[in-house]
Amino acid sequence: MQDMILAEIALYAVLAFAIVILMTMLASLWLLVPYVPTPRKVVQFMIDKANLKGDETVYDLGCGDARILIAAKKKYPDITAIGYELPIGVWMIAKFMVWKSGLPITIHLQNYLKPNLSDADVIFLYLVPEVMHKLRKKLNEELGKGTKVISHGFAFPDKEPIEVERCPLPSWHIMRPPKKKGPRVYVYEW
Repeated sequence: MQDMILAEIALYAVLAFAIVILMTMLASLWLLVPYVPTPRKVVQFMIDKANLKGDETVYDLGCGDARILIAAKKKYPDITAIGYELPIGVWMIAKFMVWKSGLPITIHLQNYLKPNLSDADVIFLYLVPEVMHKLRKKLNEELGKGTKVISHGFAFPDKEPIEVERCPLPSWHIMRPPKKKGPRVYVYEW
């Protein structure tokens, strides 16, 4: 009898896991933003480009596994770190990673186009071009003068960055010609 109960629990756990995976895949397709983690070296590069002082409000829109927020909070413990993620499976990973880090970071299960970002000092992004146009409109409406936006890999249409630099990655030369080293990081100031 106990073996049947354990088997039934295992079946429900597998079913729940499959539903979470399916919901995550569907949300990623709907949002046009797949879950692709930012390489750790790029994370540090982006944090350095933000020139944090230590008391800012920092957002990561589409925070994935929260690695940027965790790294920033470790380096600058007094920042307020807030992430948004919509696919539930990725959100669960972010919540677990934040819990594991033991750091006070807020991760919302919500579309990043919904919350008011007017208190942001720095915003980190790794989003595809299809959503950058929508996001730019939102940022134009809400961000205060001087807010920095650091984007990994993709530029805003019709917005001039104050800096564009490539983050050198050890394996990047294998995938790209030698003169182009590492992914681009765009720094914007509103």
